[in-house]
Amino acid sequence: MYLVADAYEGSQIKLAVTDFLSAAAGIGKQRLSLKMRSGEVSIAIAGDADLVVYVGHDAFMDFQIPPIAGVGGDKLRQTIVLACASKSFFAPYIRQTGAEPLLWTTGLMAPEAYTLKAALDGWMAHEDDEAIRRRAAQAYDRYQKCGARAALRLFATKW
Repeated sequence: MYLVADAYEGSQIKLAVTDFLSAAAGIGKQRLSLKMRSGEVSIAIAGDADLVVYVGHDAFMDFQIPPIAGVGGDKLRQTIVLACASKSFFAPYIRQTGAEPLLWTTGLMAPEAYTLKAALDGWMAHEDDEAIRRRAAQAYDRYQKCGARAALRLFATKW
């Protein structure tokens, strides 16, 4: 498994969500070649990735962008959106892309890396969506000390 992360300055948040939704829609399919000791490895990135993640401020609380329609094809892309109330704000956009939501949030939250790591650990272990949700909630409670039930209510999976 390879993780490719793009970081954006806060002033570029519109570009960040546009790039995220474009990748979720399967637009901008790219391959990245990496030289490893064992040889060259080609990995799928952007619109060719299996899982596309957005972590940060819920930009749709502040502005809207035109929806980005998915390109279809035989590859199902999944999304994780760690931002405040991402399920309600991102849902219409994710639906347009044709991607499947794996994990998102129902309320205000601190979008921090430990939650993403927990979710990715479950995803890489091929756990089901609910197990990934529980992993994220446990990690969130461990650091935010908000209570296990509150943390579990914060995260949602699927539609």
